[in-house]
Amino acid sequence: MRTYHFFTMPKRRLTSLLLAAIIIACSLPCAQLFAKNDSDSLKLIVVTGGPTLRHHINLVPSSFYTLFEGYDNIQWDHASSDEAAFQSEELANYDVLVMYNRSDSLSATSMENLKSFLESGKGVVILHHALGSYNDWEWWWRDVVAGKYQMKDTDDFPKSTYKLGERISVSAVEKHPITVEMEAFEFQDETYKKLWISPEAQILYKTDNPTSDGPVAWISPYANSRVIVLQPGHTNVAHKNKYYRALVHRAIIWSSGNSE
Repeated sequence: MRTYHFFTMPKRRLTSLLLAAIIIACSLPCAQLFAKNDSDSLKLIVVTGGPTLRHHINLVPSSFYTLFEGYDNIQWDHASSDEAAFQSEELANYDVLVMYNRSDSLSATSMENLKSFLESGKGVVILHHALGSYNDWEWWWRDVVAGKYQMKDTDDFPKSTYKLGERISVSAVEKHPITVEMEAFEFQDETYKKLWISPEAQILYKTDNPTSDGPVAWISPYANSRVIVLQPGHTNVAHKNKYYRALVHRAIIWSSGNSE
């Protein structure tokens, strides 16, 4: 794994590796089953950070990083902020961007580089916190993410809400490579409600939990790259759940273009 001076890896990386090995041994057969060619590893950059997450370190438990460990077809680096990731020329060298950050804004340079990454056809996976990022960048939340967690009340949108510790039973809405052999499953995590979700989004999974809007995973209609959004992912309970782990892995593989 390459590490750059503007990237930081978790201090308990060895612990995470050992934990991942144990968890994955008990996990579902995952996206390796339907990757077109896993002889070449995907290059993945995982972005965390932002003002909210810097002040609440428990929002990024060490279990989160194990989601990307133990796979022969993935190599990954960690950027501790979106500015660190998006201002670097190295961004173009990655196949997939995973966003778990919560930031209000980006510099003009970072916005341009992120837009170029998407327009080049690279994959993007939006996880949990990142749904609340860049509320004022309409192109981002409307065209790319096809959804957003509204951080405050406005004339156009009510403030979104969340609920911790909810039992989430999900079911697949349609057949898709990501939902194969995972038509229904259950785990505990944080739910979001009063999200804005594009009517053009392709819903993959939904829940009937009343503290949720229903959709918990969807594909953006953005045409230039594969963008997938997974609303759950707050706690280590979810990160250790074999179905959630498989869902994240499949989302990464699909977004890279290495599955149908």
